[in-house]
Amino acid sequence: MDIYEITGFKTGLEHSGVNFLDPADAFEIIKNGYIYRQELKSRMGFIQFGNQLGNQKLVDVPDGTRVLGIFENVDPAGSGTRELLVITTKYLYSYDEATNIFDQIPFNARLLGIDPAYDFNITSNDEYVSGTTYLTKAGAKRFVFTGKGMSSVYFYDGTEVGEFTNAVDNPDYAAPPEGALTKATKVHWFGERLNFFVPVIAAVPYQQGVLYSGIRDSSGNGDKFNVAGAGILSADTYELMKGTIILGDIIIMKFQSSDWSLEKTRDAFNPYFVRKIPSVLGTDATFSTVSWNYEAKSLGENGLITTDGRRSVRFDNKIPYFTRDQFDQSNIELTYGGFARDTSQFMFAYREKESQLADETQDKVLIYNYEESTWAVYDQRFSVFGETNNGSNLAWNEIDETIKDSWERWDTTDEIWSRIGVVEAVQKTLAGDDEGFIYQLNVDYDDYAASITAINQAASAVVAVEGAFKIGDRVYIRDVVGMTEINDQILTVSAATGAAITVNFNSTDATAYVSGGLVTKVIDFEAKLTPFNPYRDQGRKCFISHIEFLINSDAGSVFIDLYEDEEEAPFKSDIELSPDNTLTKKRQWITAIVDQESNFLNVLIKKENALQPIVISSIRIHCSPGSLTSN
Repeated sequence: MDIYEITGFKTGLEHSGVNFLDPADAFEIIKNGYIYRQELKSRMGFIQFGNQLGNQKLVDVPDGTRVLGIFENVDPAGSGTRELLVITTKYLYSYDEATNIFDQIPFNARLLGIDPAYDFNITSNDEYVSGTTYLTKAGAKRFVFTGKGMSSVYFYDGTEVGEFTNAVDNPDYAAPPEGALTKATKVHWFGERLNFFVPVIAAVPYQQGVLYSGIRDSSGNGDKFNVAGAGILSADTYELMKGTIILGDIIIMKFQSSDWSLEKTRDAFNPYFVRKIPSVLGTDATFSTVSWNYEAKSLGENGLITTDGRRSVRFDNKIPYFTRDQFDQSNIELTYGGFARDTSQFMFAYREKESQLADETQDKVLIYNYEESTWAVYDQRFSVFGETNNGSNLAWNEIDETIKDSWERWDTTDEIWSRIGVVEAVQKTLAGDDEGFIYQLNVDYDDYAASITAINQAASAVVAVEGAFKIGDRVYIRDVVGMTEINDQILTVSAATGAAITVNFNSTDATAYVSGGLVTKVIDFEAKLTPFNPYRDQGRKCFISHIEFLINSDAGSVFIDLYEDEEEAPFKSDIELSPDNTLTKKRQWITAIVDQESNFLNVLIKKENALQPIVISSIRIHCSPGSLTSN
């Protein structure tokens, strides 16, 4: 009997259909899971961060509109102060760490004098917002933001929102000689200047251009576009600019069929030059561009491309047709890119071709781990991504293994002991959605964790809970006091509002609800091995006796389905793998009996997760040569 041990996993999505003999080809599909440090894991969940936007003292009703941008307002002068800002289709919000609430930032008196109900009035879901922090002539921090769906360029001075191009709101502003600046698609503070990409000037969009201000000085030239050293520069192409991002000391400009760089000169009056970067693919999703590790990655209708400023190449060789076949091409501009530092993942929120959600919303996230070139797909309904260092401290009695496993013992944790529990010092990955919720990603919960405030007694129980649950969601309920019969069950949502969900649980004769409880959306994890037969080159089938899985002891029950010759129905299904969680060792070998001969064997690993993450470190397949394939 031969033993093939598969360890050091390296792939995620792979549609080649070729059987593997190497860990780099082990998985053809991973859903709601990922490979990190060469281990297969079910993805971590996310929890609500702060309140639903608008649901606080400055407004009468929740905003409840789509999140179009998450930003950190970091002082460029180097003070280290950070402010978390969020923009929806209507308003700007600032996160108050003390209250854990996003406060709506008011518009100034002049704008409210135009209309007491003044808002940004962004009408399209793909009209995302770009923003940057810069310094005024006095050295004060100011956040300026714009977008193709906005009617103007705005700024936030720490107190209220004003119009950047209005002389009353911003006396230092001076328009370019070509005419009034209305808006732009992207904005960056770069080289001590404000730079607007695809600006609209005198009602004319400069599709290949960048409008740059004078260099910042005590006379306010950093807000002026008619002074020496200010101007407009365009790339020598007819393509449309579809994305920009700062990459070290250059700006990468993404076009429909090429990449270009905006680079500094030593001439203060002609501060930039534009250079074309040899590339093989273009960008179609303006806000898919994201950078990390000195590379800028973006997404087009026909694939994904990365550039380091010298050359641009595809990095999706393992999934070359994924964007073409799986993305809703008519809504490619909805795609939004982000990066999660704690898991080394690039994230691209997109709308699936066969999406069941309302039009112009995303329902999937394509995941790429740059350390190991692995791919996965997540079921997540996010509009944008961002990051923050903000957050609340944990009390001393909360610093234990229930929050993080490594905090069980201070002498074995990998964190600095004096920083344990100081959550705001930890970089967090955030995401926004269509209904004005902000979430913190990669936490040990399932999805949409929200507190229960009431449950009625009815044939289909109505659970009072604020969250972005949808009809059809599978949810897990726990920690309810009183109506304990509903605890530890996975239920289906049949109706949902912003304040309650209806689930398929008959609570008519259950104990009356008293208090507490939490609702989460379960994570449906799947990982499918590429077809296996190491004896194919001998012209023989493969007989598999059994398969061993090295699984973390606290994984709960994991299930596998077995398929032969890539048939649609498994010949064995729901084989349960149950580690003994009473053992002290971290991982255990669990065996699944196969006893089957076939041309190829597929193994589908699955779990409807409920607060129990899965980590599979290795797989051993016990097999021997079978009969000739011609038999």
